[in-house]
Amino acid sequence: MKVFVTGVAGQLGHDVMNELAKRGYEGIGSDIAEQYSGVQDGSAVTTMPYVQLDITDADAVRAALTELQPDVVVHCAAWTAVDLAEDDDKVAKVRAINAGGTHNIAAVCKDLDCKMVYISTDYVFDGQGEKPWEPDCRDYKPLNIYGQTKLEGELAVSQLVEKFFIVRIAWVFGLNGKNFIKTMLNVGKSHDTVRVVNDQIGTPTYTYDLARLLIDMIETDKYGYYHATNEGGYISWYDFTCEIYRQAGMATQVVPVTTEEYGLSKAARPFNSRLDKSKLSANGFTPLPDWKDALHRYLVEVGEIAE
Repeated sequence: MKVFVTGVAGQLGHDVMNELAKRGYEGIGSDIAEQYSGVQDGSAVTTMPYVQLDITDADAVRAALTELQPDVVVHCAAWTAVDLAEDDDKVAKVRAINAGGTHNIAAVCKDLDCKMVYISTDYVFDGQGEKPWEPDCRDYKPLNIYGQTKLEGELAVSQLVEKFFIVRIAWVFGLNGKNFIKTMLNVGKSHDTVRVVNDQIGTPTYTYDLARLLIDMIETDKYGYYHATNEGGYISWYDFTCEIYRQAGMATQVVPVTTEEYGLSKAARPFNSRLDKSKLSANGFTPLPDWKDALHRYLVEVGEIAE
């Protein structure tokens, strides 16, 4: 199986390439930089083929995929800077990447009749209430530009591609790139006290675990919409931070505050990021491990704690 992966300089794309290598599949990585620009850890990403590709260039996307003839495209590339996406001078670029770039890839996948995996987000919903969002729910009400453009990407995939997996995730962390855990560790080392919101509820997603699930998926024809975060129940960012410091052996005090008390960001954030993941088991897929276990393995991976 030949798999083309976009966004390999990001957290998830990096881990998807490594998982492909573990299983003996032919992986081809791509990103916008001329050469691979992610973490250089001697992993599969740095040893497997790499193709520079601007996904907003429809002709370039068509040329690259037509030449390579992949069996699957795993589309991880995206604009993910949620607050920056709200800037007037950034909106067109965000839409060109998240919506236009996805449309470009989906159009070629349709013509090649290949499978496509699109990574989406809970931000396509309005984040209200307490009921977990179900994967086949179509009650779309994005709160911000990021969520709206990711939804536009979803619609492009579902309308163009027959063999698609649309996988919504939340609260992502991985080795290759910035994330909440790295931020909290850095803040905790320089501050005695941190304020963290306790009224936004969801579950973290470790890209190492997610990559395994995505490759499990593409080995099947069980297409459709899925939600995939780590198991272990729903928590707040405050709960997550407390566990980060507990496992890391840090004495930093964590003060719970409401979103309103913390201060408004440019982009509205969902209060309810609970994702119903039961469809995974129902379709024979192995759920992701408990988020506390994932956090432990991640802290070991980044050298914060001993194994």
